[in-house]
Amino acid sequence: MKCIDIFWDLDLRLQEAGIQKGDIVYVASNMRSLLYLLIGELKLQSEQERDDVLHTLTNHLQSAVGEEGTLLFPVFTWDFCKGKEFDYYKTQGKVGIYPNWILNKRKDFKRTRHPIYSFMVWGKNKDFLCRMDNQEAWGENSPFWYVLKHGGKQMNFNVEAYRSLTFAHCFEQWSKVPYRHHKFFFGKYTDELGNAEIRSYSMYVRDLEVSERIKVTNEYLLRNSVAKQAVWQGNILTLIDLQKCRVLLEEDIINNEGKETLHFDDYQFRYGEEQTIPYEIGWIPDLVDML
Repeated sequence: MKCIDIFWDLDLRLQEAGIQKGDIVYVASNMRSLLYLLIGELKLQSEQERDDVLHTLTNHLQSAVGEEGTLLFPVFTWDFCKGKEFDYYKTQGKVGIYPNWILNKRKDFKRTRHPIYSFMVWGKNKDFLCRMDNQEAWGENSPFWYVLKHGGKQMNFNVEAYRSLTFAHCFEQWSKVPYRHHKFFFGKYTDELGNAEIRSYSMYVRDLEVSERIKVTNEYLLRNSVAKQAVWQGNILTLIDLQKCRVLLEEDIINNEGKETLHFDDYQFRYGEEQTIPYEIGWIPDLVDML
């Protein structure tokens, strides 16, 4: 198939970016540029042709980390926060077409359990990560913490850090920033065995009165030796060392009021102040109607 020709140097480019055998790699992606290449230059339009390309790309990523490595794709969705049901197999993610394609097409991947921040996982640590039953989205019993503690990396495929670095919110929680707090959400949860029940999960949410966003760019991470970059067929591959990234961002948050990494509108961040809200209980639905 003619599209396979574009993959001839992908293994070399992944190595150039810094991926090694045995790595734990979280893949954040924007497939728009790749799809433009496929449709515009190679004239590939059918679903089967698209599937062939994504299968080949996924196989190359698996080969890059090897059987001792692990791949994670985010299938995050915030519908549970709005009282909507989470179904382990059916609920689609809100963070791109590639992770949802993995969810729907790749049976060698398995989903983790958190209804807001779940991952599709392949590799050595798949079963361990998918047994985690973390109530907190970013707590010390979560896949985020595990990936960080075991030297994980994040690969940004055609996407900037300020759009993809969910780990920055983990760093905010672990640094105990005052403008975020734990919020508990309730909803119907259907697990991998088809059992339905009402569950509660939490995340470290931003106070609604505070307008804040992550402003970290790939260039900023490259400049501070936290990331490496390679280009494959016009696609930008940026590999972030998450442990180094944590040191860089937490240093800025704790000692510099986040001036290099955070942006606020009409809020003066002072590290060490008390939380504006200690915790919050979300809307509790009518449990009888839900079941």
